[in-house]
Amino acid sequence: MIHENTYKSVDFLGAKGLVFLGDKIVTYRRDDKTRSHPLCIDLPGGGREGSESPFDTFKREVKEEFGIVISKEDIIFSGVHQSYIDPRRESYFIVAKPLNLKATDVILGNEGTEWLLMSPEEFINRPDGIRIQQERVRAYLSRML
Repeated sequence: MIHENTYKSVDFLGAKGLVFLGDKIVTYRRDDKTRSHPLCIDLPGGGREGSESPFDTFKREVKEEFGIVISKEDIIFSGVHQSYIDPRRESYFIVAKPLNLKATDVILGNEGTEWLLMSPEEFINRPDGIRIQQERVRAYLSRML
């Protein structure tokens, strides 16, 4: 299921989600300079810029953070949630299908200290994961079972 507003310029705060390389997801460790969840494991994505659609935000962030280019055809799921940064606003959770890439194709951008590949289940169970992101991954997986 893809939310009807995923490709529209609607009011929202940001977009995060899953990018699969095979059966693993791309994640990264946040640096210690950030105020929000320093040194925690996070998912690709971030805040909206200008009049971007949720997809455009996710696509830009994935490119900036990992050097990975995704297209509309790669998206297999999207949903809208209450933003944890501002509960009065919405954010999107977007999932890209397994991409035909290798780990050597991933290039860490200027955010975070390292990138990691792990199964969605590993991410959910990490003590250094961001709880709200873990909950969204858990909810996504429960829909797919």
